[in-house]
Amino acid sequence: MFYAKFPIDGVKKIYEHSIANPVYQPTFSQMFEAKHRKDRKDFDATGESKWPTADDVDTATLSPIFFIVKDDGAYIMAATEVRLVGDNTHNFVVYCEGCNPKIDEEFWETQQREFGGDDFGEGLPLEWLRLAIENAEKLGIDKMIIKVTKNSMELVQGKRV
Repeated sequence: MFYAKFPIDGVKKIYEHSIANPVYQPTFSQMFEAKHRKDRKDFDATGESKWPTADDVDTATLSPIFFIVKDDGAYIMAATEVRLVGDNTHNFVVYCEGCNPKIDEEFWETQQREFGGDDFGEGLPLEWLRLAIENAEKLGIDKMIIKVTKNSMELVQGKRV
């Protein structure tokens, strides 16, 4: 188990952008699901269909989310169609403590140990950001905390970690 900590100022920026731009990008798995596809058909894995893209998704069916990503670092970012641009970067991201390749010498080892060896991008409920902001204000802390286990992620609320 690992407690992933993200600076609350960056969390607020992602949340405010997401609320102001409420059309969300699909996760990889949503591009395959009939309930999210414009044609309302499950993706045909027999090879008779083209590989699904975000253009195949009816964005009106998507719930508000943000992305947690592990590739070259571990971070959160907005999952909106309107991009939140960062300083000198394509996307604004908020790195998990210890997992920023620009400042953490051991970022690779930390992210591999705490998030696993495979790269991933996962959609999490946008509501978590709002709750984390409220929690941080209530407790006087400056972090959003997500408990990460081998099989799940969960927002930590109501206590200091």
